[in-house]
Amino acid sequence: MIRQHPRTLAVLIGIVGLLLAICSDSRTQERSLFSGRVVDEEGKPLTGIRIALMPVEDGDGAWFTAPVHENSHWADDPRAFAAVTDADGNFSITDFEPGPVLLGLLPLYEPPADVLHVDIRGFILYASGLPGDRGIVFVPEPGERIENVEITVRQMLRIQGKVRRVDGKPLVSADIKLRLQLLSLDDGSKSNRSWTIQTDVKGEFVQLVSRWTTHAPAYYTVSATYQGQRAKAKPILLKPDALSFSPVLKFTMPLMPPLSGNASRRHRASASVSPGLDPHGVWIINPGNGHAYKKIQCSGPEDAIFQASGEGAYLVSINDEAEQKWLERVFPPYQMLIGLNDVAKEGEWRWHSGEPVTYTNWARHEPHDTDRGDEDYVIWRHKWEDIGPEQVPWQILRTALIEKEGD
Repeated sequence: MIRQHPRTLAVLIGIVGLLLAICSDSRTQERSLFSGRVVDEEGKPLTGIRIALMPVEDGDGAWFTAPVHENSHWADDPRAFAAVTDADGNFSITDFEPGPVLLGLLPLYEPPADVLHVDIRGFILYASGLPGDRGIVFVPEPGERIENVEITVRQMLRIQGKVRRVDGKPLVSADIKLRLQLLSLDDGSKSNRSWTIQTDVKGEFVQLVSRWTTHAPAYYTVSATYQGQRAKAKPILLKPDALSFSPVLKFTMPLMPPLSGNASRRHRASASVSPGLDPHGVWIINPGNGHAYKKIQCSGPEDAIFQASGEGAYLVSINDEAEQKWLERVFPPYQMLIGLNDVAKEGEWRWHSGEPVTYTNWARHEPHDTDRGDEDYVIWRHKWEDIGPEQVPWQILRTALIEKEGD
């Protein structure tokens, strides 16, 4: 039996303890830290801000956040190491991953403020200021402790609006195209922005907007487009430090009621009519599907939709080649407005009736927007072309084709 000398045993215990202490200290040193505070442009601390470090991947010159789930197609829910600022604007994030990270605010795609710049150990990192910029990318080292960081942000403007029908009732759960127009009193410069959003069950919406000017007051004008009609709030003058305003958008004409499911059922049209007919103001029945069509005079899309609504109709839907050929024979198409539009969501074409788009007859290079603004409506002159308020065809538009289920 081998006996261990007590002194030798004590030395071994001491060595083991020293090794454990070194390992523990090493693990402590390797623990990463990112802490500091969030302030506004005047240096005032901001509370309740969710600051985050989000791992990013290089995407051929652009940085993309890594999604939580590997099967996620878009990084709408990015992997993030986050903390919420306290009453003094302070935050502390620990144990984040090394490598390139995006320093930004959560939620990533609807942040409450824009990150302007970050002071890290006396080095100032600036955001690019480009549209869609969500923060600043930098690369911390493994186990790096970055303290006393100061993040300067610009709080967004909160538009909390109400949308009302002509009778004052709320327009609930509706996809509207919201447009914001700004006019600076500093240099007279203008800006336009637009979004497709949905009203809630009270006919209300909330939209956060990056503040366009921070040096002088500006006029803000909000409008909403729905079913081709436009509701516009009175312009409001806001100071640069304004954080919110509440416009009321009320339509001045009746809106189309929801159509019955029967409106989506179509049959191929095959009737033969005499060529050269161009009736105005007369309902013509298509024996192929039993629907009635009328060519009307109008001053524009809003007027055409208003007239159609008054007759329980809608701007025409053309669902197949046979229907189009029948319409060509009865209503020779020239500068004639039809029901196809992408008012609710840019690039997502829909019929005014709500029917699915199963057939198109676009002209060459159509549809497309130009530098003259959005082209949300469609005219039919031999082929279909999308148009907008800044184009000549819009200015000379005088006819539209409307449709309803035949009596």
